Amino acid sequence: MRVPARARSWLGVAAATVIAGAAVAGFWWLAVPRFDVCATVLPVPAGCRIADRVPTATLWTAVVAVLYVATVVVALARPRGRWWPLAVGIAVLIVAALWGYRAVLYQT
Repeated sequence: MRVPARARSWLGVAAATVIAGAAVAGFWWLAVPRFDVCATVLPVPAGCRIADRVPTATLWTAVVAVLYVATVVVALARPRGRWWPLAVGIAVLIVAALWGYRAVLYQT
């Protein structure tokens, strides 16, 4: 059974939404302070060293937001019904989410 092109577009939008939402939640989970005293281990636990992590989380939130909007536009525009631009958009969004999470985690 084939899934109609329009339904695949909305599935792509749903996937991009979940990926972007999880990425932003992860960035800010690392950046927001949760402890009064932090352990002296590397990498610094989540919620410590906010002076360094907040600007990085802000930057990566903006990057993921731009990529999310681009992926949604590609998913809904679907040039000539092709699936690969949507797959590339989602793959780039996943890479940016993981790279951003690592950048926020290891911010020194």
